[in-house]
Amino acid sequence: MRPPRTVPMSQRRSLVWFHCLFAFSGAAGLGLQLAWTRMLAFGLGHEAPATFGVVTAFLFGLAAGAWLLDRWGKASPNAATRCAWLEGITALWAVATLWVIPALVEAGRHWVGPAPAAAVHWGISLALPALALLPATLAMGATLPAVESLLSGLRADGRRVGPLYAANTFGAVAGVVSSVWILQPAFGLRGTTLVFAAVNGLCGIGFLLAGRGRIAAVPRALGTPGPAPSAAGGTRGWATLFATGLIGIGFEILSVRLLGQALENTVYTYASILAVYLLGTAAGAALRNRLAPDPVAAIPVLLLALGGAVAVAGFVLVRVPEWHPWLRAALGEGAAAVATAELLTSAAVVAPATFLMGLLFSSLVQAARSPSGQLGRAVAWNTLGGALGPAVVGLGLVPWIGSRWTLVALAAGYLLLLPRVRGFQWMLLAAVVVGLAFEPAGLHLQRLPSGARTVAMKEGPGDTVSVIETADHQRALRVNNRFTMGGTASANAERRHGHIPLLLHPDPRRALFLGYGTGISFASMGTHPGVASDGVELVPEIVGMRGEFAPHNAPGAGQRIHVADARRFVRASTTEYDVVIADLFHPARDGAGGLYTREQFQAIRARLSGDGLFCQWLPLFQLDLATLRTITRTFLEVFPDGDAFLLRFNADTPVLGLVGGRHRLQFDAGWYGRRTADPALREALKPLVLSDPWQFFGTWFADAAWLRELSADAPVNTDDRPVVLFQAPRTLTGHPVPGYALLEQLLDRARPAPDGLFTAATRAGDRPWLDRLVAFQKARDGYLRGLIADASGRRSEAEGAFLGSVRTSADFTSGYSQLLARATQQARTDPAAARRLLELLEAARPERPVARELRGRLGL
Repeated sequence: MRPPRTVPMSQRRSLVWFHCLFAFSGAAGLGLQLAWTRMLAFGLGHEAPATFGVVTAFLFGLAAGAWLLDRWGKASPNAATRCAWLEGITALWAVATLWVIPALVEAGRHWVGPAPAAAVHWGISLALPALALLPATLAMGATLPAVESLLSGLRADGRRVGPLYAANTFGAVAGVVSSVWILQPAFGLRGTTLVFAAVNGLCGIGFLLAGRGRIAAVPRALGTPGPAPSAAGGTRGWATLFATGLIGIGFEILSVRLLGQALENTVYTYASILAVYLLGTAAGAALRNRLAPDPVAAIPVLLLALGGAVAVAGFVLVRVPEWHPWLRAALGEGAAAVATAELLTSAAVVAPATFLMGLLFSSLVQAARSPSGQLGRAVAWNTLGGALGPAVVGLGLVPWIGSRWTLVALAAGYLLLLPRVRGFQWMLLAAVVVGLAFEPAGLHLQRLPSGARTVAMKEGPGDTVSVIETADHQRALRVNNRFTMGGTASANAERRHGHIPLLLHPDPRRALFLGYGTGISFASMGTHPGVASDGVELVPEIVGMRGEFAPHNAPGAGQRIHVADARRFVRASTTEYDVVIADLFHPARDGAGGLYTREQFQAIRARLSGDGLFCQWLPLFQLDLATLRTITRTFLEVFPDGDAFLLRFNADTPVLGLVGGRHRLQFDAGWYGRRTADPALREALKPLVLSDPWQFFGTWFADAAWLRELSADAPVNTDDRPVVLFQAPRTLTGHPVPGYALLEQLLDRARPAPDGLFTAATRAGDRPWLDRLVAFQKARDGYLRGLIADASGRRSEAEGAFLGSVRTSADFTSGYSQLLARATQQARTDPAAARRLLELLEAARPERPVARELRGRLGL
């Protein structure tokens, strides 16, 4: 037997060159996919049909391209030109999508409407992305068979699929990292699309230049294995390719869902998981020729090993809530440390399985390839299965049987594909089956506070929703284990979310509430006479949990609940609203940044009636100053006369509301009396500490001029440049910051008196009334400083701030109450200090007998 003939140096250089080009092509393809997915999500919404529809349509296009252009996989002197054409088509259509996607999305909004039937929603969510991306996805899908055909004359052993697929997938990893961490934050979605389109164009030029000379085939030496004669072809072979594609993407969908419950669940979390998934697949494909030189013989072993790796992933997943915090602490602070912790955690779960997936895919495709081609058909069957993975797993298995049994089904799917079991493979099969029988039940990764229990839990297509009950019998709504969406302990605060904006309108008749949550805020709007209201909630499982919070969220007359994406609902609706309220959206959560864009605020403004107003509540305890400045600047772009209001006088979880409308807000001294003339409404406001005009107008915090100064030079958050999407996760990357930190920064900035909030007649004729309000707000600020000092351990400073609040305003009583409670506590351990505190209260407010009476009862 003669040794294999050495490949000439020129041919080696060509091999390296073409693999590099294909790697850059992979980077561009994945980068474009991420940019397109974000564009389409902003337009079509984040509901399950839209989210999964985009992925499915993209993969369908890839499968069709590989199938239809399989004939290009044959060796041809024009193969390099064909590769260049494919890259050029992708580049040109990528540029075209900058106009095609917005046009189709705008048409789709009208076709879908605010509350579409399921079939209509699914049909349009599949058809629009498929139509928008089809030329590019067809070309992308054809690229692997075309490049493999190009290299048919450059590799003597015929084993080209593994290295090629590895190069392309390693490039895809670079595409993920560069797109999410660098290009999208720096250049926006359109700029990122243009960058990757240019990369595709350059790849096309590279193929064209390299293919100018004839590529001579390298003769295959005697004893060198050639391509298998379609060993994995036929019905069983195509079925295996299809099923492994479905299971592989299904495992990715499930892994992203479950890891998102333990990791930060930001835009960077998804990118980290995807990068690890692709990296493992690329590594497996790269080593296929070395680890599985005989692809047909390796397939049964790899199927067994994959079943075991998927099973083991479940055992690793349940430890993630313990490992990830440890990694975060060990790696320190900063974005790089958080990304590294998420990458390592994700790798522990998915890397073994994805490595084997790369080995299996390249083995199956190499085995399916015959001398006459069929590579494209093999890739097409696998990609077609992957296209159905999101629907089968995300929409079918997880909601139906839960995460645990979905993981078992995926692992079992690999075992069912075994063509035969021989010898030691029976032992491996038995071990995997035993592992699946003992798969952990807690794959939903719910971690409860001490003494709490889970009352109800539902796993939906995109989110796991649970209701927990604490030791003091208070209930809270949680989404994906990380985000608390309100509960009964904060019921009064949640009711203020609905009441304050409605009271700012002179005569509301129709209102819209975005972000249903527990339903407590939405239900409060039903106490306003004559107001019909619509509530919108993205997650169907949240609406399904509303009975767990009864009677706190009992709906009033004329209230309707819609399960829909807030952005899509606002754009598709034709109803005019007097008041629109956007509830708290965690800005760091992946996708939430789109609710703070200029386009969203413009769409809301278009839905307002002539004297309508909009309130955007902001969680100061989940924001940093930079993100607040960006949101504020964006809000003022659309509502230039906006004002800011505090939800309540709280420092632990402070909330600020930006309020604006078609006209500047203006009030008079009799406003509150007129708006609360209804006895039932006035009664409902009493427990909410909104029972007089001082408490109501005392929530005003700042005017438009102050907000403009605060947000000067901040970037505007837009659909194309979603600054908040990439900026807000920074609040999760450093040392935990107290919830009051941002509020303290705002209090430190000088702010104007509320005179501009009132009419000229009120300023001229009701000066004493207005002076009382000014004193109330100064006392409120002093009280908030006292709460911050107390939370920081500065007790003496806190007492001074509370006492100053008492002296400033007789109408503001929270500081007085705080010092009474403190004196009662001190009476047990330091009677002298308690007596001194009560005497100071008596001197500050001699007209109030409470401090004197308490001193008598305590014997001080």
